[in-house]
Amino acid sequence: MQVIGNQQGLPLEFLTSWLRRGGGLFASKKADLARHSKLAFRRMKAGVPLIERYHALPVRCREDEDLHGLYQWLLVPFSLWPVDVIGLMSQVLEKVESGMRPDEDLVALTRLIGEPPAEKTCEVLSEHEHLVKGGNYDSLIKAQHKFDFKEDVLKQYKEFTDDWAWIRGRFDLREFQGETGVIRRRMVSERNFRPKEWDFKWTSSEDRFRNIFDAFCHKWMLYGMEGDKPLLQKLSVNVTPFGTMIFIPRYWSFDHDRDLKWRAITRLHRARGVPRQGAKLSASQAERRIQAETARKLMNEAKALGMKGEKRSFWVMAKLGLHPDTHPKQLHRILKAT
Repeated sequence: MQVIGNQQGLPLEFLTSWLRRGGGLFASKKADLARHSKLAFRRMKAGVPLIERYHALPVRCREDEDLHGLYQWLLVPFSLWPVDVIGLMSQVLEKVESGMRPDEDLVALTRLIGEPPAEKTCEVLSEHEHLVKGGNYDSLIKAQHKFDFKEDVLKQYKEFTDDWAWIRGRFDLREFQGETGVIRRRMVSERNFRPKEWDFKWTSSEDRFRNIFDAFCHKWMLYGMEGDKPLLQKLSVNVTPFGTMIFIPRYWSFDHDRDLKWRAITRLHRARGVPRQGAKLSASQAERRIQAETARKLMNEAKALGMKGEKRSFWVMAKLGLHPDTHPKQLHRILKAT
C-alpha cells in the first residue's frame, strides 16, 4: 500500500484510514454479506448470490468504477432503490461473466443511478424499514388509539364478516395469498396513478377476485387480509426513492399537532443529507459551489494522471485539505453541489 501511496502522491494516512474502514475493493465478501444480512424485506435475499458472484470476479473486473458503484447499491435499503437493482445487477453480471462489456444503454443506466446514499443515511433508513416491515409506526405516530379503536369496532360488524364469508365461499384464496398468507389489494400510486393491471377485466377467476377484493377493501378501509384478520389502513410514514410520503386513512380524524411525531419524521426525511434552506444560507452555498468546482478540476487532473476509483478520491480529498478520516462519499457530496 505504501508503494501505491508513493506512486500516486497519496498520503499514507489517507490509505491507513481507508483500509481501517474496509473500503473499496478491500471490503471482504464476509463483511459485505454481514452488512447485507441487516437489511429488511424478503426481496433482499436475492442479493446474496449476486454478492457471491461479484466477489468471484477477477480483481480487474471489480476495479471497474461503474460495476463497483452498482454493486454498492445492493447494500442500500430497498426503500431508496430508484430501479430494480437486483435485476440490473444480475443483467450486468451475466455480461461480465461471459466476457462481454455491458451495452452502452446499461452503462448509461448505472451512471444515471449514481453513487449510493451515505452510510449514515442507509443506517437510519434500514432501522426504519425493520420497523415498518411489521407495520410498526410507533416511532413516528402518537395516536395509535385511533387505529386500535377502529380495528376493534370493525371486527364487531356482522356485515364485515358476512362480506368476507361470501368471498371465501366464491374463491380459492390460496391462489391469491403471498408467502406470509396475506392477500393485498392493488396499490394506488403517488398522485393517484393506477397500475396497468387496474384496468377492468371480468374474464378469468383472478380478474373477478381482484375487482371484488379491491371493492371489499375500499368498503372496509383495508390494505388486505391475513387469513380472517382484516388489515386496516394505518396512519403511516414511508420513505421512497423520491421523497417521504405521509398517508392519512380516510376514517382518520387528523390532528396535525397530536397525531404525528414531527421531529422523528424530520430526522427520517433529512437522513438523506437534505441541506437547510433559506436566504441566510446563500453565502455558504456559494462557498460549497466554489469547492465543488475546485474538486471537479482536481478530479480531471487525477484522471489525467491515470488514477482510478478510491485512489483518485483520496488524492483529490488530500488536495482539498480534507481530514484523512473523511469518507470518499463526502467527496461525492461535494461534487454534487450546484
